[in-house]
Amino acid sequence: MSRRKRSARAGFTLMEVVVTVGMTVTVFAMIGGILISVIDTSEKIEKKLRTEKLGYGVLTTLRRDLTGVYAYALGGLAFKGEDKTEGGKDADIIRFVTTANVLPTQDGIPPPLVEVGYKFGPSDPGPGITMYRRCTALEGDPLTGGEYTEIASGIESMSIEFLDAATKEWKKSWEAADQLPLAVKVKLELSVTEEERRAAEQSEVELALPIFEMTVGIPAKIKPPDPPPATDAPPG
Repeated sequence: MSRRKRSARAGFTLMEVVVTVGMTVTVFAMIGGILISVIDTSEKIEKKLRTEKLGYGVLTTLRRDLTGVYAYALGGLAFKGEDKTEGGKDADIIRFVTTANVLPTQDGIPPPLVEVGYKFGPSDPGPGITMYRRCTALEGDPLTGGEYTEIASGIESMSIEFLDAATKEWKKSWEAADQLPLAVKVKLELSVTEEERRAAEQSEVELALPIFEMTVGIPAKIKPPDPPPATDAPPG
């Protein structure tokens, strides 16, 4: 057997090399496709979790604050809701006094009464509007002081309505010194990014804004409880 024939059998033919390279490319393409799909799915899950955390987080904080609404003998208006807009979107304001444990002090003992307020301002940069909250111990007249702190951005709108006990109707604003609403209804819409808007337009699909809603009953009374009815029964 000649040396040339032995060399030919020991190496690869051009066809074998082409087939091997083709199979390798195919395998890597499949792995790449799977990897891209996994990354895309992970990003969608992460975005959904971030959205739900923001939406439910805002409503949970507001619900906690509202559970202790108090307005008895405070020397002034202690609950107020205003129908406002920011950039053409609903950006309602609410302020009230609460007994909820939302402001612990350095010694761990919370103040008995706390002023809480929510308002909005423009988001710069970024879409939507920014939510601000204030929470300070009540000192003096209610609804008069306290600095606001940013707590959430990327909000498209937030509308608040108040259930009137007398008319059983929902009102867009509330300012009554002698009456509290029976309930507060909140509708929160979150913004989407410009990238998401462009992707929806290219796909020709309608992009729905994430919406979160809740209704909170107001258990507090603005007046002291009525005295027990008098009885003519002789003392026992």
